[in-house]
Amino acid sequence: MGVVSTQGLSFQLVANDVTLDLFKDEEIKVSDNITGLFDIGDLPSDFTREITLPGTKKNNAFFEHVYDISVVNPFLFSTNRKVDAYFDFGGIYVSSGYLQLNKVNVIANKFIDSYEVTVFGTLSSFAREVNRANLTDLTTLSQYDHTASYYNITSSWDGNLFDGDIVYPFADYGQNIRYDYDEFPTGINSSSGSLGVQDFKPSIRVKAVLDAIFDEYGYTYESTFIDSGVWDDIYMLCDNDLQYPVFNGVDLNGFGQFEAAPLSGSDTDIAMAASNYLALTYDNVVSNPQFDYEGGQYTLSRQQSLVKGRIKLVTNVSGSVGFPQFTLQAYRTTGTPGQVDAKPLVQTNKFFRETESQSTSTGDREYTLEEEFTMSLTTGSYQFRLKYENYEGTLFSVVNNPEGNTNGYIAIDEVVNSADFRIMELARNMPFGENGIKQIDFIKGLQKKFNLIIYPSKTKPRHFIIETFNNWYKQGEIKSFNNFINLDEKISVTPANNLAVREVNFGDELGKDFLAQQFEKAANRDFGVINYVDNQNFFSQGKLDVLSTFSASPLRYVQGTGLSGSSAPAVGYAEDVQLGNLSPQVCGEPLTEIYTDQITGFGIGDIIYSDIYLQNPVTGFGFIVDAGGFIFDLNSSTGEVEGPYGVCGAGTS
Repeated sequence: MGVVSTQGLSFQLVANDVTLDLFKDEEIKVSDNITGLFDIGDLPSDFTREITLPGTKKNNAFFEHVYDISVVNPFLFSTNRKVDAYFDFGGIYVSSGYLQLNKVNVIANKFIDSYEVTVFGTLSSFAREVNRANLTDLTTLSQYDHTASYYNITSSWDGNLFDGDIVYPFADYGQNIRYDYDEFPTGINSSSGSLGVQDFKPSIRVKAVLDAIFDEYGYTYESTFIDSGVWDDIYMLCDNDLQYPVFNGVDLNGFGQFEAAPLSGSDTDIAMAASNYLALTYDNVVSNPQFDYEGGQYTLSRQQSLVKGRIKLVTNVSGSVGFPQFTLQAYRTTGTPGQVDAKPLVQTNKFFRETESQSTSTGDREYTLEEEFTMSLTTGSYQFRLKYENYEGTLFSVVNNPEGNTNGYIAIDEVVNSADFRIMELARNMPFGENGIKQIDFIKGLQKKFNLIIYPSKTKPRHFIIETFNNWYKQGEIKSFNNFINLDEKISVTPANNLAVREVNFGDELGKDFLAQQFEKAANRDFGVINYVDNQNFFSQGKLDVLSTFSASPLRYVQGTGLSGSSAPAVGYAEDVQLGNLSPQVCGEPLTEIYTDQITGFGIGDIIYSDIYLQNPVTGFGFIVDAGGFIFDLNSSTGEVEGPYGVCGAGTS
């Protein structure tokens, strides 16, 4: 019901600790309906009041001081200045907020008659500001920005990343994470299928997001409920965009990906020669989301990365003795041209060995074989090339894409290290939904999910108190409204029992949250739904669905998953050295980037690798020079540092 003040002095307006003079007939309506406190989004209209104040000596002094009103021209004042203010209704109701001057009314251009002001309640001011922006606009989340790396991801599992405010859960965002137990596994239990940094999205403590919203607009709050630790393990998934996290300046969805197929007439009926590479510069571009494949050239704009791809061979093998063993090569065509990586097609080759070795003749047959592969590449442009070696004979021939067949292809599906060491900005990765998730909706969702009351402090400006409804209700006291009720108006009263409902269902709107949908499919129920039924209150009736404004997800890292479930490749440390086969001429060789498992330098017994994943040892060199100018013997076959040889400029030892 509405309560109307009928006495001009029954309420006070206090601004900057000054009790302003009021007109005697000024009326302010307030509401005693506590249900309005449940939804912060509905409060702005209840807490915004326009008032006309008299031009008294006290008020003139206040406005001249606060708003810089010119005595000569009172119409010039700081219209955008806000002053802390509140209503006081004899201790029954206090609405704190701020006052804003809208207009000054002058009589005969000599005397100030009145001031027209608007008083915005704290909740009104807060809700108006928070309602304008989305979660992705929270600049105060920048305190949680960090480097995307294996170290930070795994550290978060032990609560060591921002004291546990950020955790990277182990989840499938559409990557089709799987374990393979066949002979040639490509799942996360193999080095070729191991997860990369880009496969993990962060989650953030709900309390950290709430704190960031209050900090964004210069408000504070206190809450015994929140401080009790009940939200320590409640996280919000930063699941913006599609499969991968969001980084500034790059779209990882499609980064470095392409698929190209042969074009009839130009890429078909190509006779291959043993031990000679054939460039697979296919002209039929099937997929090329970021134009990384042009004119048969694949360009990688990443310093060092493992790439995952697929190849489909359509070949004709004809002859009497022997069969092919294929190798796929990544050949760099920019900078210093040459082979960067080459991988035998192990599944295809095994097929030929097992199938053809059972017959005495190769015959004349067409084969269609598909295989996944991984390669370690650096920045540059590449051709993918294919060759075969003779196995158990040479009396056979191989034709790629015979008889105009265009069903083969070469494809790159993922640049595993596309996210490594980029800056993870939390605000960019906050959930966005379809049209943006407003900060006000986030708070409203928390209110509904945890049955919270948010109300302004009576003693601290721009400060709130957040409590559960039960705790807030217990703090109430009985007050008499007799002095505030206008008996000439109609008064309606609703019994409190009639506001009760028999069944309350707490839950979340499913929306398009991938994880929540997968949970529902597996468990045949929505994640996080709780039902309460009142079997004691005779007056209770009906059902109330309390749905939060965001989707729920099982967010926390589960013990036993994550790093222990993924065969992550070892990552080496880069160093520039000189390699050569002659001493002391090796001291004049150009610097070459190599990798070891040592953080600084290398020592006797270490293996020197040419790639960051420590898969390809440096071969073909007999000497290596470290940063201090010391020459070491290098095993030209294994890449192992065997012992000291001498010092550059000082002869041999």
